[in-house]
Amino acid sequence: LLVVVRAFLPLVVAWWRDRRRYLLFGGNREISDEKRRERAEYLLSAFVSLGPTFIKLGQLLSTRPDVLPRAYVDVLSRLQDRVPPDPWEEIEPLLTGEIGDIETVFDSFDRDPISGASLGQVYTAKVDDQRVAVKVLRPGIRKRVEADIRVLSVLVPLLARVSPPSQQFTLENLTEEFAASIRREMDYELEAQTLERIAENFADDPKIRLPAVEGDYSTDRVLVMEYVDGIKITDLDALEREGIDRSTVVERLEDAYIRMIAEHGLFHADPHPGNLAVQPDGTIVFYDFGMAGRLDDRTREQLFEFYVAVAEDDVDRMIDAFVAMGALDPNADRQLMTEAFGLVLDSYRGEDISQYQVAELFEQFQGT
Repeated sequence: LLVVVRAFLPLVVAWWRDRRRYLLFGGNREISDEKRRERAEYLLSAFVSLGPTFIKLGQLLSTRPDVLPRAYVDVLSRLQDRVPPDPWEEIEPLLTGEIGDIETVFDSFDRDPISGASLGQVYTAKVDDQRVAVKVLRPGIRKRVEADIRVLSVLVPLLARVSPPSQQFTLENLTEEFAASIRREMDYELEAQTLERIAENFADDPKIRLPAVEGDYSTDRVLVMEYVDGIKITDLDALEREGIDRSTVVERLEDAYIRMIAEHGLFHADPHPGNLAVQPDGTIVFYDFGMAGRLDDRTREQLFEFYVAVAEDDVDRMIDAFVAMGALDPNADRQLMTEAFGLVLDSYRGEDISQYQVAELFEQFQGT
């Protein structure tokens, strides 16, 4: 707790001074974009220094512009590539304890990881002359994560208390959401089951590819999968060189997600560029199923209602679907929501939206 407080205290004091020029009194200070970026870089360093749990938290925050300003979101998005691997000397005993002697189990094993995530790292090996990816949970990570979650459960409510009203609700729910998702992500047996179920759902689609699980070699701490190569989905130059039509890839990916969400009710919930690749024939490859979303039949029906309402420009029906899904309070200001949904539809149609309209609407939301 003391280490974490010491890491974040300079930022907390800076944020407080933004609201009270002299800590206890004075007006708000004007913060330049350069200063925001400087603070975001400090926050990035703090997350990296505090280890895997906080790196994971930073990755989550990098997808939440409702919690942090855009400058922070942009900087924290680099955390996908800033996770230092654990040394092989610490990984080998865990692997041996889980699946047996490396030399016996695998034909060959490359001890340099091909990728490092906040909770695990991935190696390549050969089994029965087939190349496989070996995903290993970091040693001692479960105990450390639980300790870090206890620290966050103390600090986040305190942070929420001094945050703007519009962020308090989100912050209070963030720790619970984060704790649940990170615990699921540390269960590789659950990930293997999810991967196999989603693969079954796309068995009839040759343009969607998921690695096959090697169940005989996998445990709840080690996941061995078929090695499936591909071009990182954001490597536009490489896609261009292979003659891959990007519009087709976009439509294929969108179609896959709508099918997962609206039809299957089970979807890959971590679609950052490191987890998506494209093969030379345009096939999309999904990696890393530690984070998956599940939707019941009723929610899927309401989502379908929402999609139809969007297609028909029916704002009232859109709001009704949101209320039915529990995504909107039934007592919310319906006139205000109608204006908001109307602006979104206008922007999707390519119509010009005046800054004045947005500012006026945002002011009403803040007041509410």
